[in-house]
Amino acid sequence: MAAGAEDIHRLFEFEQRNRSREKPKSNGDLLTEDWAARTFAERRVGDLLFCHDTGKWHTWTGAAWRPNRCGLAFQWARELAREMCENEEPKTRFIASKTAFAAGVERFSRSDPVFAVTIEGWDADPWLLGTPGGTVDLRTGKLREADRADRITKLTAVAPAETPECPTWLKFLDDVTQGDAGYIRFLQQWAGYCLTGDTSEQALCFAYGGGGNGKGVLIHVLAGILADYAVNAAMETFTAAKHDRHPTEIAALRGARLVTASETEQGRQWAEARIKQLTGGDTMRARYMRQDEFEFTPVLKLLIIGNNKPGLSSVDDAARRRFNLLPFLFKPAVPDPQLEEKLRKEWPQILRWMIEGCLDWQAHRLVRPEVVKDATDEYFEQQDTFGQWLDARCIVDKGNPYRKATTQELFASWADFARGSNELVGTMHSFGDRLDKLGFKKNKNVPTGVNGRARGYEGIEVRPLPTREFES
Repeated sequence: MAAGAEDIHRLFEFEQRNRSREKPKSNGDLLTEDWAARTFAERRVGDLLFCHDTGKWHTWTGAAWRPNRCGLAFQWARELAREMCENEEPKTRFIASKTAFAAGVERFSRSDPVFAVTIEGWDADPWLLGTPGGTVDLRTGKLREADRADRITKLTAVAPAETPECPTWLKFLDDVTQGDAGYIRFLQQWAGYCLTGDTSEQALCFAYGGGGNGKGVLIHVLAGILADYAVNAAMETFTAAKHDRHPTEIAALRGARLVTASETEQGRQWAEARIKQLTGGDTMRARYMRQDEFEFTPVLKLLIIGNNKPGLSSVDDAARRRFNLLPFLFKPAVPDPQLEEKLRKEWPQILRWMIEGCLDWQAHRLVRPEVVKDATDEYFEQQDTFGQWLDARCIVDKGNPYRKATTQELFASWADFARGSNELVGTMHSFGDRLDKLGFKKNKNVPTGVNGRARGYEGIEVRPLPTREFES
C-alpha cells in the first residue's frame, strides 16, 4: 500500500475509534471555548500535535506525525461542537452551533501543553529512521514498532527488507565503479551515513562525469528511498552569488538528511562559507513563508552531480577534508532505459544494504578508496593557484631563516602570476593571511637594499625570472 493510502487508512481507523468515545459532559450554564478546548484535549491527546514554528497541525498515523493539510483539527472541533448541541439548553446549542465557536476551540487547543510543540522537538534523535513499517534504530540496524514519543515526522519510501539481496543494484554499482570493491564500499558507507542525522564527517560528495554514466541513477535511487528525508535543492544554494538565498530556501533544508543538487554551469565558484555552515554543524537562521525566523542546526549530507566542477577560492585543510570527488567514467555500450524502474523493485533490499553501510561506517568511518583520493587531489591541484605560484615563482625553504623576501616583493610576484591565470589577486592583507596559514614565519627586518628594512617572511624567496635574450 502506498504511503499516502496508509496514512488515510490509519486516520480512518482513528476516526472509527473516536466515534465510540463518551459524549461531552455538560458544563452547566457556562459554555466557553476554553472549557470545550479542554474536552477536545482529553479526546485528542496522542492523535494531534501543533507546531508553532510552522503553524501546522500534525496527526499521528501509526508510523509518524504527518502534517495535516485538510483541516482535520478544525473538523474534529466541529464534531465536538455538534455533540455539545445534543440534549442541551437552547442557549448552549446556539453558542456551540456557531462556526466561530469551533474555530475558537481549535485555536485555544494550539497552545495546550498536550498539543504544543516547537520545531526542535521533531526528529530529534539522529539515529532513528522512520519507515512505513516501523522505526529503524540505526545504532543496531534493527526495525521496531513506531513510537509517538519519538516525534518522527519523516518516512522513507519503503520499509527495509530483512536481507540486502539486490542483484540489479549490485550489478549497476559494479558497472559504474568498473569493479572497484573499495569504491563500492565507500558508496555504501556514504549511503548509510546519509540515513542518519549525524554530521561528524563534515563532508560532501561531488559526482562528476559525462552523461549516461550512472551518477543520475545513483542520486535518484538514494533520494527516492529516503523520500521525506531527502530534499532536492537549487544548485544556486551552494554556489557563490551577489545576493544571499531567500531564507525560505534555507528553511526547506531543515531536517533533511540528504540534499541533492545537479548540473553546474561552467565558471561558477562554490559558496564556501555556506557549505561550511551546512555541512559543519553550524547553527543557521531561516523562516517559512509568512512565519517568524527560527534557528536550526543542519543535519544534511550533500550529494551533488554535474559535468563542470565549481571553483574554490580557498584551498585549505578544511576544504580538503570536506570535499570528495566521485568519478563516474563508465559508459554502457547499450543503456537500459528501464534501469531505474527495475531498481525501484529492489528499494526495500537497497535500504537494507544502506543500513548495513551505516553500521560499517559507524565501525570504521568513511574509508576513502584510491580512486576518490586521486580525483580529489587532482581537483585541488587544479584549484590551488596559490600553490602553483609557490612552485613556479618561489623558492620555498621553510626551515631556512636566511632565505627571506619582503611582503611587497612576494605580493607583486603573486599578483603578476594570478592575473596571468585569470585568478582574483585579492588584497595585501588576504595575501598575508594565506602565507600565515601555510606556516611561513613573519620577519620585520627583511633587507631591501643598502641599510633598508621592511616587513616580510622567512623561508621563501621570489625565484628570479629567466632573462629574455633579444636578437641584435
